[in-house]
Amino acid sequence: MEVPDTRVFIGFDLTASSNNYFVLNDTTRGLLDSSFVLGGDVLVDVTQYVESVSINRGKSREQDTFTAGNASVVLHNDSRIFDPFYTASPYFSQILPRKEIVITTNGIRQFSGYIDDWDLSYELGGKSYASVSAIDGFLQLSSTQLAPFTNTVQLSGERIVSIINRPEVAWPVALRDIDTGQSTLQADVISDNPNALGYLQLVEQSELGSLFMAKDGKLTFRDRTNYPPTIDTLIFADDEQANSIGYNDIQVVYGSENLSNRVVVTREGGTPQQADSLESQSIYGVQSLSLDGLLLNSDADALTFADYLVGRNDNPELRFSNVSVQLEGKDIEQVSKILAAEINDVYKVVFTPNGLGDPIEQYGIVTGIRHQIGIDRHTVSFEFGSVQDFVLILDDPIYGRLGGSLPVYDDSNTSYDAPLVRYDGTEEFGYILAF
Repeated sequence: MEVPDTRVFIGFDLTASSNNYFVLNDTTRGLLDSSFVLGGDVLVDVTQYVESVSINRGKSREQDTFTAGNASVVLHNDSRIFDPFYTASPYFSQILPRKEIVITTNGIRQFSGYIDDWDLSYELGGKSYASVSAIDGFLQLSSTQLAPFTNTVQLSGERIVSIINRPEVAWPVALRDIDTGQSTLQADVISDNPNALGYLQLVEQSELGSLFMAKDGKLTFRDRTNYPPTIDTLIFADDEQANSIGYNDIQVVYGSENLSNRVVVTREGGTPQQADSLESQSIYGVQSLSLDGLLLNSDADALTFADYLVGRNDNPELRFSNVSVQLEGKDIEQVSKILAAEINDVYKVVFTPNGLGDPIEQYGIVTGIRHQIGIDRHTVSFEFGSVQDFVLILDDPIYGRLGGSLPVYDDSNTSYDAPLVRYDGTEEFGYILAF
C-alpha cells in the first residue's frame, strides 16, 4: 500500500471572500430559503499546501498525568495564502490563533484541536513556509478558571461531570466520554480560582485513572477498573505470525523508573499515610513516592491507596516501552487497525531479541501515540505502559493468568483486601482500591 492519505482541515470564516454565504439584508444573498449557507468558521481542506505533519498525544512517563496533545503542520506559503498581511489571500483576517484544526488519515481522525501559533518563515529566493502549532482541547481547559464553590461528596467521574457542567467551563455534552469512577471524593472547597485542567487532573490522580483528549476531540475519563477489550485486536510481532503487524523499531526498558517501595499519600485536610515494602527496600534501597493533596474522602482511603501503589510498584519491571511502525507497505486492514488505535487500548507485543531463544510476549496499555508524516512516509509510534495497572479477572485470557502481577478483582464483591499475585508465584499483602 502507498502512504495513507493524510488531510489537514483548518476552520476559516470565508464569508467576506466567498459569494456562497448568507449575508443578512443582502438583496440576493440575504433571501430566506435560498441556497446560501450561514457564515462562521467552516473546516477548509488545506492539504494541497502541506509539507509535513507531526502529532504527539499521551504522556512521557507512566506515572504522570496525561498532558495536552499537540500537532505541528508545515504549509507551503509561496503564494502568501497564509500570510496575515496579504490582503489578496482568501484567508485574509483569518490567520489567527484558536482556529479549529482537524487531521485525518484515510478518513479517520488522528487529531482534533486548536491552533496556538502561526510562525512564518521567508527565504530570499521566494520560498516561504507557514508553520502551525496546535494543541488539543486541554488548551481551553487550562485557560479556564473555576469560580469559588463547595463540592459535594461524589465519585470521581461524577466530580468531573460536575466541573465541566459549571457555567465557566460549559464543556459540550457531545464531546464527553466519562466513566462513573470508583474513588469517593470529599466535599472540598474550591477557592483561589484554580484552572479547570489542573483540578480535573487532581481528580485523575485521586482515582488512579486516565484523563485525556481523544483524537476525536472528546474529553475522556477512564477509571481504574475500565477494562479494554480482551480480544487481541492488534498484535505487533517480529516473527510474522498470523494476524500480526510487523514493526520497524522496538524499545525495551528495565529499571527503577516506576519503582517505589515507600509511598506516602496525604489527602486534602488529612494526615500522611505511609506504606512500605521492607523486602524491596532491602534489595533496592528506599525508593519513595509522595502524593499530596489528593481528594480522597478519608485517611483510611489514603492508606489503602498507598498500600496498593507499594504492592504494584515495589519491583522493577521488564517491559516494551515503544513500538514504531511504518504505514507504507502495510495492507489496508493493518493500516485501518493502527489508525483506529487510541490511548488506553491494550495490545500484544511479540519480540525475539536478535532472533535467539523463544519469543517474548507481553501486553501493554497505550500511553502515547505519535505520528511523523511526510510526502512519502508515515510512521506511527506507540508508547506502552504496564498492564499491571489492571486487576486480575478470573477466567479472563489476558487478565486472569495465575502467576501474573495483577491484583485479584471480583466485580461482584466490593471488599478489596485480596493478596497480590506476583510473576514468581509468591503472594504479598495488598489492596485493590475501591473507596
